[in-house]
Amino acid sequence: MASFFLSFSLFFITVCAEDGFRYYVVSSCEFNSTELNGIEYTESFLYNKLEFITFRSSVGKYVGYTAFGEKNAERWNNGPEVVQRRARKETYCLNNVGIDTERALTKSVEPTVRLHS
Repeated sequence: MASFFLSFSLFFITVCAEDGFRYYVVSSCEFNSTELNGIEYTESFLYNKLEFITFRSSVGKYVGYTAFGEKNAERWNNGPEVVQRRARKETYCLNNVGIDTERALTKSVEPTVRLHS
């Protein structure tokens, strides 16, 4: 009886499982100095691996790549969202760039080479 229940459960899960849709946001800070003008904040919105809208601090506004993204970019560029994203460069990136520079980038190790024949 237990094996029948297990088999039925596995069959039910296999047949009734739905493909999922993934929505996610990727935020990043790219920098070549610790100064604010050497930092770029990027926030990308993706749905099923397709980037539909992004914000770059160097552009200063949202840019849509699909019809849905263009509609939202226009709405967000005229609302308080764009002002909040512009401030993220300073509030989010500037503090973390200092930490990354101090902890990782200032430390160097002499390179070694090992040859095999």
